[in-house]
Order: sequence, then C-alpha cells, then structure tokens
Amino acid sequence: MRRTQAEQTSDGDYEIIKEEHTFDAAGYDRYMSWKAGNGQIILGIRTIKTDTDEVNVILRKGWNVVVMNTEFRLRQTISL
Repeated sequence: MRRTQAEQTSDGDYEIIKEEHTFDAAGYDRYMSWKAGNGQIILGIRTIKTDTDEVNVILRKGWNVVVMNTEFRLRQTISL
C-alpha cells in the first residue's frame, strides 16, 4: 500500500484509502476521481457517497477533503 501525500495521492494515481484520511488544502485547483464503492468523501459540510464512478471532479484551491473507504485519486489540474 502506498502512502498518500499531504496534497494529493501518491504520484497522482488511484489509491485504496480504508481509514479516514485528510488531504490538506492547496493553493491550486485539483481533480478528484474515485471508483464506485461504499465509501464517502467529505467536503466542508457536504458528504458524497462513492456509489458511482466519478472522474475529474474539481476540488477548488483552499479546500481540504476527507476520504474514507474509497479507491481515490487526487491530482493537480493542468494549467495552460
């Protein structure tokens, strides 16, 4: 099992996150993706069930995210 980094998953790849993990806020937008399962993602006061696959949902700069029991990817958006 790889260790997640503070602001993104290891190398921006999918990781299975079983126990609650907080990804710190960053000074740039990031993409969140996850695979369908029975986990959850918490953004502020909003809780998202991970019962469907999602790809490249934007996490705006300044926000942290709490993830549990989810195959999850968090990576920096590409700036042009």
